[in-house]
Amino acid sequence: MSEIAQIDCGNLATVQAFQEEVWEDPIQKLDLVADVESARAVLENQRVRFTDFQGPKKKTVSLEWLTTCDRGTTDCSDDCSIDGDDATPECKEYELSCLQESDGFKINDRVYRERTIDTQKSLAVQIENAKMNLDNYIALYVLAQILANAGTNAYTGSPGTVAAAVTTIPATAWNDQIWGYYARVILGNKFKNPYAISGDNLFQLVYNRLADQANADGKGNVNRMGSLRNRIYFDPINIEDNAIAPSTTFLLHHTSCAFISKAWYPQGAANRQVLTADRVAWSDPSRNLPGIVYDIFAERGCSDNDYYTAYKAQLHGTFALNPQPCDDTNSGILAFECV
Repeated sequence: MSEIAQIDCGNLATVQAFQEEVWEDPIQKLDLVADVESARAVLENQRVRFTDFQGPKKKTVSLEWLTTCDRGTTDCSDDCSIDGDDATPECKEYELSCLQESDGFKINDRVYRERTIDTQKSLAVQIENAKMNLDNYIALYVLAQILANAGTNAYTGSPGTVAAAVTTIPATAWNDQIWGYYARVILGNKFKNPYAISGDNLFQLVYNRLADQANADGKGNVNRMGSLRNRIYFDPINIEDNAIAPSTTFLLHHTSCAFISKAWYPQGAANRQVLTADRVAWSDPSRNLPGIVYDIFAERGCSDNDYYTAYKAQLHGTFALNPQPCDDTNSGILAFECV
């Protein structure tokens, strides 16, 4: 089968090379770097494991775990007679449907006959832009899901005031003493290797303390940060500027949640899969988020006496909570608001 112009293998191989060139150019790259720290935090810390994809039509993954919530201790009994119940199996399935797609765009054949930029370079830039927009979407989506799934803080000591899924802390308490409070919260909620995501809360405090740590009198304040010193992610653009969770800091158990995604087509434009005579698809990795891959679709068409190729990028994925422990109010995610 012969293919036309923009969607043939050789042309797309050139596009793929231009994509690398665009990303490596320090000026062009400025417009392609996304604000995705919240999503990066989850992707770098998630540990959940899923089964293989199942089903001929619905693409699902299944997570299974065991619960043993009702056991305790009792007086010693006869060694010859032991009784009890097995652990209870639990299972949850996640369907990886289309979560979001980029706005489509067209490249008309005739227009580029009069331009100094060729179609391959234009396509490379626009594909990278489409992927960046989906990167930004993931960051907003993940952050909104973290907020929606915050659990109840088991530690009710000061300076925090616990009210359902939000612990409020007075603005005057966001100082060097806050780290001792967080250390107690971590113990009270049985978090292991927690990490934090914050906006403006703590931003200037951490910035200044890290700058002062070389001073003889600055080491103590840095040491107070404990394990969070290297495990706090700042995302003021999405938390504050995009108003997803203003004045909020999140503390997460490192296995509490995950963002899982899947692309269905071969990776790389040069390896595109022919779907129909005028339609191909391939997958392309995110430049900003580790492990995220998008499906790219291309379709030939003709309108107003001019042939064109239309493109879009597509994301399949979902946000998933790890199995909750016996206390169903403990999601492994805590939200702290500065008031």
